[in-house]
Amino acid sequence: MRGPDIRYFICALDKIHLGIPAERTERIIPVTRVQTAVSETENREKFISLPVLFQLTDISAPHGVVLKNSPADTQKTVLLAPRVEIDLEIPDENIHRLPESLAGSYRYFTGACFDGQKVILILDPEKITGAFDD
Repeated sequence: MRGPDIRYFICALDKIHLGIPAERTERIIPVTRVQTAVSETENREKFISLPVLFQLTDISAPHGVVLKNSPADTQKTVLLAPRVEIDLEIPDENIHRLPESLAGSYRYFTGACFDGQKVILILDPEKITGAFDD
């Protein structure tokens, strides 16, 4: 039985490709903010830099992926990403759970999808925002 196709925004981080669920995304915005810390708060917005989080040398992030708020959230969360390459529909059955032995290094992901020559790690917005709650 085939599961539903879910749309993801695919971001390239060096050799890593991240899939951010489109259903959890409010909008994508251009940003000029340079951020050297993983998480910063300003004007009721929390900015999480994905390049800094994954310890990349190039920390430029011209796109901001604004996540949808839950009713309890008092501030917006913006994921700073180097580039949103495409949006892609991935069938649910093509996403594979990560082994529990990878939980430490890959704690912000729900699974992985193999798309030709690249692996797309599926980001869990709740895990990443929860990790940096003040």
